Amino acid sequence: MSLPQNVAELFAGMPARLKAAEAADKNSVFHFDLSGEDGGQYTVKVEGGACTIESGLNGEAKCAVSATAADFMDIELGKLRPEMAFMMGKIKISNLPEMMTFMQLFTKLA
Repeated sequence: MSLPQNVAELFAGMPARLKAAEAADKNSVFHFDLSGEDGGQYTVKVEGGACTIESGLNGEAKCAVSATAADFMDIELGKLRPEMAFMMGKIKISNLPEMMTFMQLFTKLA
């Protein structure tokens, strides 16, 4: 699997990275609001072992994430540690425990 070149490719590839067996009993909705060049708004739903991606912020999210598109890509590609990004204010997460669970349901890119 080649690495995504932009945020749209990253989100498009997210369903294939879901660990379906581990996500079977998980249900959650996440809003991603990514600013700057290549940014956008995405809703990620994990339900019944499946992941769906929608453009825009749809429904009620259990966790909202905001960052610049560049910082978010660096986190996803392993160039920036998520803990450091959070502590430095580069990424804002409304529900940290929900995000920690969410992160473990997906295989890493890098």
